[in-house]
Amino acid sequence: MIQLFAWVFHLPKTRFAQQRYYQNLAAIIGRLRFAVFLVLISVATGTLGYRLIEGAPWFDAYYMSIITLSTIGYEEVVPLSTAGRMFNSLLIVFNLSLFAYSISTITSIFANGSFKLHFMEFRMHQQVAGLRRHTIVCGFGRHAILACEELAKQQIPFVVIEKSPEKIDLLRKDNNILYIEGDATEDDILREAGIEHAAALVVTLPADANNLFVVLSARQINPGLRIISRANNAADEIKIRKAGADHVVIPEQIGGFYMATLVYKPDLVEFFNLLSNMGPGQVVFEEVPVSSLKESYVNRSIQASHIDTDCRVPIVAVRYPDGRYALNPLPEVVLKPGMHIVVLGDPEQMRTFRALALQALP
Repeated sequence: MIQLFAWVFHLPKTRFAQQRYYQNLAAIIGRLRFAVFLVLISVATGTLGYRLIEGAPWFDAYYMSIITLSTIGYEEVVPLSTAGRMFNSLLIVFNLSLFAYSISTITSIFANGSFKLHFMEFRMHQQVAGLRRHTIVCGFGRHAILACEELAKQQIPFVVIEKSPEKIDLLRKDNNILYIEGDATEDDILREAGIEHAAALVVTLPADANNLFVVLSARQINPGLRIISRANNAADEIKIRKAGADHVVIPEQIGGFYMATLVYKPDLVEFFNLLSNMGPGQVVFEEVPVSSLKESYVNRSIQASHIDTDCRVPIVAVRYPDGRYALNPLPEVVLKPGMHIVVLGDPEQMRTFRALALQALP
């Protein structure tokens, strides 16, 4: 409780001091500080006035000041002269104004929930600041909602950047989603979301120009970031890739391909739908850089390293540094840095694979 009191009345000067969460809380606490300051001024003025005018002992002067401030109306412990009564009248009028101001300030802060809201967002911002190897989702439209649901199912930490007040209200109702309120095209907002420490960025803004700008900024801030961007037009796909996106998704193109595939390969499409919607036992495909594997699996063949038998997940594909994929790789394929492996399993098997095969993060 003492630490909370100290935090409320003396916010530490952290590296977030210039950010809006700090500023909002500082504004609220500043109003509370001012009310407390006025109370202290009233008590000090009353104590000094009774001491100088009536010659009262310090404690009696302080007590008279307190009962006058509280308007309780106890018996006067110090007989008042005409000058003392005049001072007392002025002090009462000042205290009435002070009481009205304090009540209105406290009511406006706590009755409408603004203090609780800002406190929760400040705490959430601290959680975001502690994230490492997480995913940042820019925008919270229909595609981003589906992406967030999948990230949550895979237990991948993520944070959403959104500037629309209506969508921010939706995010506030879901206590399981971390979010940053702001414009993703601003570098400061990306840094606030932890872009320097993120593993991936998903850009789903409605305008391709904004998507391109976010990709360009993110690539400059974090060159090792994996960036997946949405594009509305096929003509913008090349531009977004040149800006630094690893993958560009055109939703309408995928939708058309999906519907066409249903015409001539409906059973195959239904099978993949089954894989992606099997609930807790769903099948997970994951692409893993060979460089992230433990040393005992690197520069050795699949057969010699026993990675598939040790971790009990099959390697269904290998991606070479030139981007070429080899499906169902032969046991003699040597796993070298720069390559990626694609493994297949249910969530429990994938957790076991990560624990047994991957290097510990620093």
